[in-house]
Amino acid sequence: MKKHWMASLLVLLSCCFVIACKKGDGWDEYKYKDAGFGISAPSLPIPRPTSPDEPNTKAYGLKYPNRSEILFSMGPLDMYENLSDKEKLQKLKDLTVQGTSSKLISEKEIALDGNPGIEMEIESNHSHSRQRFYLVNGKILSIQSSAPLDQPFVADTNRIFDSLHLLK
Repeated sequence: MKKHWMASLLVLLSCCFVIACKKGDGWDEYKYKDAGFGISAPSLPIPRPTSPDEPNTKAYGLKYPNRSEILFSMGPLDMYENLSDKEKLQKLKDLTVQGTSSKLISEKEIALDGNPGIEMEIESNHSHSRQRFYLVNGKILSIQSSAPLDQPFVADTNRIFDSLHLLK
């Protein structure tokens, strides 16, 4: 009887170990082949409806309890086709800030797999956001974390931002 109990316990512990190893920290990688990128997140990002102004843009988001969210999208950048990459990024920055009550807090040049980009932090009367824009094969790949002005960005922000990658 004692041997059967020990064997059962060993099997049970082995199963628990396999489940614990498989589960990891609960994050999974999500690949968006039609948009050409992948991202890691704690849950499945929800597709966002397309905008009549940008019908060919694919957008996804993760909502958090404190009215915070992380959004990412990939779409064409047709309106700036005759501009250099640097000029395109400047136009995107201007569109994000100018003509709104937002102010630019910080900005820096970044890159993703050799593709140029810009990271900005912006603040408005009620919220703040961190945004990254990348120019990839004539398209814009963007990721944004936003939160109410009196709240920090969600703890997942850096990890999700850093997990963004292009699919080969």
